[in-house]
Amino acid sequence: MGKHLTIHARLLKGCNADCSYCSSWEEDPAVRITAEDFHKALSFVMEEIVPLMGCGGPSSTVSLQYIGGEVLLVPADDLREIVYGARDVLQQHFGTVIDGAQSNLVGSERRIMELDTLFGGRLGTSVDGRGIQRTVAGSPAAYKKIFDRSREALARRRGRKPGAIFVVDRAGLENLGHEMEQADQRGHSLVLRPVFLGGRDVDSATVPELVEAFGTAFDGWAMQSTVAVEPFMHLLNKRLFASTVVGGVCPFQRDCAQVSIDIEPDGTLYTCLDMADSKQVPFGNALKGEFDREAWEALVARRDNIDPRCARCPYFDACQGGCMSEAVHHTGSIYGRSDLCAVWTDLFGRIDRLLETHGRQAVKEWLQSCHR
Repeated sequence: MGKHLTIHARLLKGCNADCSYCSSWEEDPAVRITAEDFHKALSFVMEEIVPLMGCGGPSSTVSLQYIGGEVLLVPADDLREIVYGARDVLQQHFGTVIDGAQSNLVGSERRIMELDTLFGGRLGTSVDGRGIQRTVAGSPAAYKKIFDRSREALARRRGRKPGAIFVVDRAGLENLGHEMEQADQRGHSLVLRPVFLGGRDVDSATVPELVEAFGTAFDGWAMQSTVAVEPFMHLLNKRLFASTVVGGVCPFQRDCAQVSIDIEPDGTLYTCLDMADSKQVPFGNALKGEFDREAWEALVARRDNIDPRCARCPYFDACQGGCMSEAVHHTGSIYGRSDLCAVWTDLFGRIDRLLETHGRQAVKEWLQSCHR
């Protein structure tokens, strides 16, 4: 025992915004899990599945991430009951329990402050300062007004600067540079994420477009920025400090099924939130007390079932073959190769040239200066 575990807890699919690239969209978004049912589901996972994963124990950490939909749509009293009860359940199995939430921050100032207090500032959000795809009641201006008000309140009252995700679809390509600049000026971390194919059709950028956009963004960030930007930070660290053959962070991890689990509002279990949105390989239902061990073991087998092209790649240790969900979309197989391979390969080439130009020690010192 001892491996760390990440749990994605989707309490509901409903949202108070309407983003054109939302991967969690569903026809019936109003259903949400009760506190009693969530604790029942979490207890089932802890008792029946986590021991098989090899996680847990006094030296291990569990990270519970509340996702949506939008967590602000859960009534405050219900959310507190869910969070406090979940902490009690998890503390029986792990030495360290960390929880946090992802929110669009579309809510009253009072509710935002309550959410910040509940999670001790462990909030993440998403940004799109110039786009028109994030709306409230069809209005991108209304979305920006509420979001900016919430973010300003967190900075003014709590000194918080929540890290943010920027979804890169075709329309977002032209705004990527702006979001990089804003993150640097505001001092918050940023995750750049190619749009995910989930619950409905999205307008994805092509792989060549992403290669160019991510490459340009990396060149503008490296040795210049003061904030952490992913996936650049992780990939650069892996090239500098490559330590293990197996392991990493999403989406560069091939042992996902042994260190990650997603619980849906109806109790259905998936490896992660991305696979849940696409309904890829469910392996049980925690509310019904069902666990499909055969399906789960097929997911675990991805650790050793490696695409031959990945096995020969000099960057395999850092990339780990990419995201399993993306591989399913691209190849139909959980053992396939992600179609974003060209994006990551291009970044690795830039990383290696960066190390040659500046030297490993200078790059290490710059990385340590970045605010996380």
